[in-house]
Amino acid sequence: MNELLPPEEFPFPFPPYDIQKDFMTHLFSVLEKEQLGIFESPTGTGKSLSLICGALTWLKEHTLHYKAELMRKVKESENVNDDDGPDWFMAATKRREEQEEARKYRQTLELLEKQEKKVQALKERRQVIKRSKVQKVDDEFEELFRDLHEVQENVRRELSSISGEDMMSPEETSLLLDDYNSDNETENDRYENADEDDDSCLKIYFCSRTHSQLSQFVREVQKTVFGEDARVVSLASRQNLCINEAVGKLGNMSLINDKCLDLQRGKKGQATKCEVDGTTSKKKKRSSGCPYFRQSGLEGFADQLLLEVQDIEQMVGLGRKTKSCPYYGARYAINDAQLVVLPYNTLLHKGTREASGIKLKGNVVIVDEAHNLLETISNIHSVFVSHGQLRGAHTQLSQYMQRYSKKLSPRNLLYIKQILFFMNALMKLLVGGSKVCTGLATGDVRNAATNAGSNIPTSQMLTVSKFLCDTLTDNLNIFKLLQYIEKSKIAHKLHSFSQHFEGSVKVQQTQKSPLSNPTSSTSTFLAKMSVQKSLQTKSKENAQPAALEVNKVEAATEEEEIVMGSPLMQITEFLRALLHSTEDGRVIVTVGPSPQKSSIKYLVLNPASHFHDIVKQCRSIIVAGGTMRPVSEFRDQLFLSAGADISRVHEFSCGHVVPGEQIMPIVLSQGPTNVTLDFTYQHRGDTKVLDELGRVLVNTCTVVPGGIVCFLPSYDYEQRVFSHFTASGVITRLEAKKKVFREPKKSSQLDSVLNGYAKTVRLTASSTTGVTGSLLFSVVGGKMSEGINFSDGLGRCVVMVGLPYPSTQSPELKEKMLFLNKHVSAGPDGKSAGSIFYENLCFKAVNQSIGRAIRHRNDYASILLLDHRYCRPSSIQALPEWISKHVQQCTKFAQAFGLLRKFFADKKTQAAA
Repeated sequence: MNELLPPEEFPFPFPPYDIQKDFMTHLFSVLEKEQLGIFESPTGTGKSLSLICGALTWLKEHTLHYKAELMRKVKESENVNDDDGPDWFMAATKRREEQEEARKYRQTLELLEKQEKKVQALKERRQVIKRSKVQKVDDEFEELFRDLHEVQENVRRELSSISGEDMMSPEETSLLLDDYNSDNETENDRYENADEDDDSCLKIYFCSRTHSQLSQFVREVQKTVFGEDARVVSLASRQNLCINEAVGKLGNMSLINDKCLDLQRGKKGQATKCEVDGTTSKKKKRSSGCPYFRQSGLEGFADQLLLEVQDIEQMVGLGRKTKSCPYYGARYAINDAQLVVLPYNTLLHKGTREASGIKLKGNVVIVDEAHNLLETISNIHSVFVSHGQLRGAHTQLSQYMQRYSKKLSPRNLLYIKQILFFMNALMKLLVGGSKVCTGLATGDVRNAATNAGSNIPTSQMLTVSKFLCDTLTDNLNIFKLLQYIEKSKIAHKLHSFSQHFEGSVKVQQTQKSPLSNPTSSTSTFLAKMSVQKSLQTKSKENAQPAALEVNKVEAATEEEEIVMGSPLMQITEFLRALLHSTEDGRVIVTVGPSPQKSSIKYLVLNPASHFHDIVKQCRSIIVAGGTMRPVSEFRDQLFLSAGADISRVHEFSCGHVVPGEQIMPIVLSQGPTNVTLDFTYQHRGDTKVLDELGRVLVNTCTVVPGGIVCFLPSYDYEQRVFSHFTASGVITRLEAKKKVFREPKKSSQLDSVLNGYAKTVRLTASSTTGVTGSLLFSVVGGKMSEGINFSDGLGRCVVMVGLPYPSTQSPELKEKMLFLNKHVSAGPDGKSAGSIFYENLCFKAVNQSIGRAIRHRNDYASILLLDHRYCRPSSIQALPEWISKHVQQCTKFAQAFGLLRKFFADKKTQAAA
């Protein structure tokens, strides 16, 4: 088909800048040519609107053009000349091929017209049809089912009393595993319907990092002309979309997921609530299933969602209004949607993608905020298992097996014992009971004990095959084990089991290892169950099972409490990672000074191996961000390593809309007393360097109005700097000009700190004496370095202290660098791929942090880069181009101070004019 050319004008909410026009034009061409695009557009240049208007304009034009071409080809096929000519056999063959081709064209055209008719029908009936009759039938069916269930239970109880059997309650019966007979199922059987015909329309999948970013993107769509007729669907987690208060109040995502799946299976609510002391309280019976999970309601919700663009909050409101589940209703609407908005993990994780009904073949994927895409893919497919999670799962499953051993089939017992064996092997590994733990070839167990008592964690990097061999689990059939866990739903049964007898499962990090006797508390556990059955109140000491006993930790210990849904779920994910591991997969075994500080992690070294399917299936992929440097990393390690041809890769980068005179980036290598600003690991603790840093900040606060954000390499170093400043009186001097704030370690305290910071800036905006704003100490890679905007007065100066290189002692980093050195060619200057990766990690973090300021065309700010290493040409080149071309290198502080003072004096004069 003929290639579409980009339009001269794009439907933009306001007259676009030239760089926005260029962005949309390049985007249109990349999508039309089925290419892979790497787009860089600095924050504040309207990247989201450019993506929306460019991509949706292409989608609309392409759909119209495609339909017109189909109609033309169908018409041409009807006017084929039937004259066979001299060679009737060749003519007949050619005619048959043309007829088959015409049939495919007609079939595709019919699908398009079917989609259009369906959407038109939806538009004609914007009022959602009330399905009162259907609902009434549903209610009557549920009541009939409930009555029948009660009759069955009465008969069962009567038979029980006649036979003298000790029967379980109906609620406890639901905890039993069904007989398992699926051993002969093959892996392909699980996806037997995966290749069925797809009648969905061409669509764009847009993904970003957080739900708030996705909601913001949808609100941007609503501002455009596409907000009126585009079919947009947002996918989010149950935690964000669930409207069932009984489920939503659980808070923890794992608990919410487990409860939702239980309700889907029609699990009946328990008639009594078991208290921790063994007593029971009456609880109203509930009908089976979730009241918001109804077929008729979900279909109606999906139809209404396709008629009006709604963000996540609006979807929740619609769900409450229609009494329909937004989580599943959104999935019903995917097939007819044109734009699907979803978080990273839903798209990038194959299992989640397939479970959500996302079909990539022939469609477009746009990944926004893609600067950390490679790391994100690795993190999504890496699995971390702590000793506490292993212990919790092992204890629960052991108690479950002992409780129901006489009621479970032999095959169920076989697989449960295999799971216990696997977890036990891992726990032995983490307490030094294996040669792997020492990290030594000799396997000296005495060395393991020495390491355990030295407070220094010992890490060992293993291939998957070596890990399985050394833990003696290589004889297990992991595929069948996973198949059993998934088909039997044992993880969910186990969670319901723990809730039924002891409430939510809480595992303290101060737990002792269960290896000596994992089921030592079974007697107390069974005693508790006996109490519950007889409805007699016992003392708390005799009724509590092991998982509650371990919670008796003195209040003085300030260890963090981990609340789990089903700890077996994390073990399942680890097994799945081992099953689908590739040659670049590794297992890191970390043995700490105590078992609770030990862990096992599956690590992905080559993220492209999990991006291959996306590249292969999609028509086009766009990765976009404010700082995409170095572009070669995305080209070589993502697209080309995933099997793409270099000819498909297109790169685009634009400048900033902010004029050069509105930014003042300064590289400073010495402080006011000529002490070199050397924040390397060896010198960052030097009191002379810390004192010089204090003098730089005090002087900066005297000339910079509004807010100043100071980024430090780590939380530990931030604490060290702040403690030194407090002891030396620097904090007192700083507070004379700026109110000082610190980035909190807890996310729950983030809003209060930001609100206090912004309030002080606002209240002191016009002050010329005393406090003239705020100073915020933040951490690179922390909560403030991404996703937080310090625009206008909130960020008149960003101070970057040192270069945040990661620790070279990290076993993960060492292995990653070795892998890159082996599989990726060296750079043009001969530097190894691992070294380039190490440099990139640092400067991607720097660029993200300094990008928090200057958020729009009329904004202005200064940037102070404090470290002599920033003077290197390679360091300046690693900065975004719109910053690097304006960098001022100052060897003396007086020069930098003069530039700062003049910059803000000029801005004050311009504002007054």
